[in-house]
Amino acid sequence: MNAVTIFVHGFNGGVHSTRNMISSAQHAGLAKQVMTATITRYGRITISESKNMRVKNPIVQVLFENNRAPEFVQINWLHSLLILLKREFNVMEYNGVGHSLGSNDLVNEALMYGDDLRVPKLKKLLTIAGPFDGLQGFLGAQPVPKILKMDYRPVHQTKHFKRMLTYRDHFPKGVQLFNVVGKIEGHFDNDCFVSVNSARSVKYLLHGVLKNYRELLVTGEEGYHCSLNHNPLVFNSVNDFLWTEHPNLPNMQTRSTDAQALESNENKTLATTAV
Repeated sequence: MNAVTIFVHGFNGGVHSTRNMISSAQHAGLAKQVMTATITRYGRITISESKNMRVKNPIVQVLFENNRAPEFVQINWLHSLLILLKREFNVMEYNGVGHSLGSNDLVNEALMYGDDLRVPKLKKLLTIAGPFDGLQGFLGAQPVPKILKMDYRPVHQTKHFKRMLTYRDHFPKGVQLFNVVGKIEGHFDNDCFVSVNSARSVKYLLHGVLKNYRELLVTGEEGYHCSLNHNPLVFNSVNDFLWTEHPNLPNMQTRSTDAQALESNENKTLATTAV
C-alpha cells in the first residue's frame, strides 16, 4: 500500500474545510477518498465510508466532533487515529494536510510521538495557515520582499512554541514539508487570523530535521485565512507536492521580478522555495 494522506481541519472547521482540496485531487485522478474518520468529543473514533485502502493514493478525511477542543486534546485524538490506522488497516506510511489548527495538530503529533513505532511513518506534510507560534507578530507591518528575507525564528516565542522546540529531535527524519502562508491586503502581516511570522515559524521549529522545506506565500484577497483552503492555486500545489513524482513548485530564486512588483501591488501571488 502506498502512503495514506490524512486531511485535518482547523478550529471550528468541519467537512467543508478540506472537502474542496480532496475533490480537486479526486477530479485530477491523483487520489481517492477511502474513509472518513470522525472523532467524538469523548475521543471515540468512528469510521465511515470505508472503502478499499489499496487504491492509488488513498485519502482519509478527519473530522473532530468537538471542533473547538484544545490543541493538546486534538493532538492526542490524532495520535490515537494514527495508531488505529496502522493496527487495523495496515497503514505503514502517511502524509498529512492540515488547515489552521489542523496544521499544528499534525506537526505537534509528530514532534511528541515521532518515536512511537505504533504509528505509520510520516513522509510529507502540507501545512496551511498554521498558527505555530500563536498570534504573536499579528500587528507587524513589512513589505512582502522584506518579509521573505526575514529570519524564520519568531521574535517572541510562546510557551507552547518553546516546549515544542524541546521535542525537535523526536521529529521523524526524512520528512518533506510544504507550508502555505497568507497575507491579506493592507498594512499588517496577517491573514486576518494568523500572522505571517507565526505561520512561517514552523521552519525554525523543525530546522535541522526536515528533508526539505518549501513555502508558498499567497497575498491579497486570496490570502485570507478562510480562503486559502478553497484556493485553486493551493489545490494545485497540494496535488503537485503530494502526488507528482517531480513536482513543479514555484521557486522564488527564479522569480525575483515578482517580489519587486509585489512591493507596490500586493494583490498578486508569490511563491517561494527554501531548503
